[in-house]
Amino acid sequence: MSRKLLATTVLALCATALAQNNDVDKQKLIYIEQKFTTTSGFQTPEMTDLLQKYLYDGATSVVVLSGHLFHAAKKADVIAATKPDPNDPNAKSTIKLSDLQADIYDDTALVSYKQVTIESGHKDPALNGEYITTNLDTFVKRKGEWYLIGASSVPAVPVTQAHWDAWKKMSEQLDKAPSQ
Repeated sequence: MSRKLLATTVLALCATALAQNNDVDKQKLIYIEQKFTTTSGFQTPEMTDLLQKYLYDGATSVVVLSGHLFHAAKKADVIAATKPDPNDPNAKSTIKLSDLQADIYDDTALVSYKQVTIESGHKDPALNGEYITTNLDTFVKRKGEWYLIGASSVPAVPVTQAHWDAWKKMSEQLDKAPSQ
């Protein structure tokens, strides 16, 4: 009977240690997501720095608000898209996240959340406004660090046709961004 008790105790301790590691990883993933909200927009030096640190150096897929798929084979292609747009120099974003949920599967994680983005300062007034999205980001863990490999963002509430058209136009311009 004491062997069963010892085996049960060892298993319980291992499960507790694993749960604690998972909790630390979940907090790290939520921290990374919250860091992305501290920038004043996608096309900023702050976003460039965050992507340099947290974006996986390999294939990356991002589905943005308009449903447009942006696929980059190199990290540099994504980084190039963060350069400020000289045609829209006053554009700014304020982002708030809620309902963050991190689920970890070995060295892969999914982070889901709701996001409220307030866009302002765009030359095209159709891009200004409040947008509520539901998001799912995919991360991989390499050498003890978490890296973003994919992101999806879909409207949680209807989007006006004017905004939809303006966003698609902006997405097409991002596609034309040259690699570094």
